[in-house]
Amino acid sequence: MLSTGAANLDELLGGGLRPPLVLELAGPPASGKTQLCHQLAVMVQLPREKGGLSGKALYIDTEGTFRPERIVSMARYRGLDPEKALEGVLVVEAPGQAELAEAVLALGGLGVQLVVVDSISYPFAFPRSVGEARRSWGRMAALLKRLALWGGLAVVASAERGGRVVGDPYASMWVDRRVRLEPLGGGLVEARLAVPWSPRRCRLRIAEGGVLPAGSGVEGAGGDRPGER
Repeated sequence: MLSTGAANLDELLGGGLRPPLVLELAGPPASGKTQLCHQLAVMVQLPREKGGLSGKALYIDTEGTFRPERIVSMARYRGLDPEKALEGVLVVEAPGQAELAEAVLALGGLGVQLVVVDSISYPFAFPRSVGEARRSWGRMAALLKRLALWGGLAVVASAERGGRVVGDPYASMWVDRRVRLEPLGGGLVEARLAVPWSPRRCRLRIAEGGVLPAGSGVEGAGGDRPGER
């Protein structure tokens, strides 16, 4: 079980991330998606007794948002050597669909325990053909699912929902968990489990040391079930 580094988010996810698994972090800009991607790339390097997998991460950066300094600050907060933490994150830039596919297909020989795609939506955001972009999105989602199953990996992909994204509505069938993130202002974020849907929610705080719990655990929430599966 891989911890997200925030106890209340782990609780929302049923204890954390249990590979093989594909987790989507969905939300608008400034909702903490990239921050959580960085944090998971650090958490996977921790020993198992501290919530990690004693492994390495492949970080596929499609938007140029990877920040080594965030790995350093998060590693220090977790008691890891910053230089070793940076060595434990293999970063590949993949701004287009072809580069993204190449990076995903090459990960078999890298010996990583976590794959981060930040974001999976960007290479499909400005298509020449909406139909082809949706088919490509679906193929990529299916490929990530197969790699997670075959390699026993945790795969985490961030995706902008409600923005300029061309997504395949059937790609949801390849996602084991989807966490919907909403910025609340002042560095606070609300997280909800959208796949499988749950009325529960928790609050997170983006700080120098990473994405940390805010408030008291997971809260229940009423209301109608949203249309998103």
